[in-house]
Amino acid sequence: MQLTDDLLNRFFPLFQKGVAIPVVVGCSLKSLLVDQLAIPSDYVTDRITTIFFNNSPVDDLERTVIQDGSRVTLSAAMPGLVGATMRRGGFYAALRQGISHAVDSVKTADASGSVRLKLFNLLLAELAPTILARGVLLERDELYELFCNLPTQTKHSLHDTCRILLSVTFSGVQ
Repeated sequence: MQLTDDLLNRFFPLFQKGVAIPVVVGCSLKSLLVDQLAIPSDYVTDRITTIFFNNSPVDDLERTVIQDGSRVTLSAAMPGLVGATMRRGGFYAALRQGISHAVDSVKTADASGSVRLKLFNLLLAELAPTILARGVLLERDELYELFCNLPTQTKHSLHDTCRILLSVTFSGVQ
């Protein structure tokens, strides 16, 4: 599906709720972000300051192993004490030691699977086009809700499909 870049924000609620993306599991979180999702390594290091893995803050991307059904949440810097505490490798990270993701000691074999990815704040506009171009897995009700928010000419018949791989590119967004 090809859309104009002014429609990008119609996808933001999906990313805030979380979208399923097809991936190869058994790799590190860093490998997922850089190798599979094609996010530049320096962007991951410098721009994505807060990462949650299965609802726990993460500091070590290399030793966090992706499993089928894992939940990954990405955010740029968040304000206040909570933002400073959740920031990856931040000064206050020790305050969340009890809730931080424990390092995974066993890497599993690579296999096909999916993860649920959430994006917040500045990362929505910056990463959503890349993720959408790669493709997201949507349930029928998610697709229906999305199409209800798009202009009439972009709507398609949903038939009886239970799940669909939707790939979207935007003119004007690289």
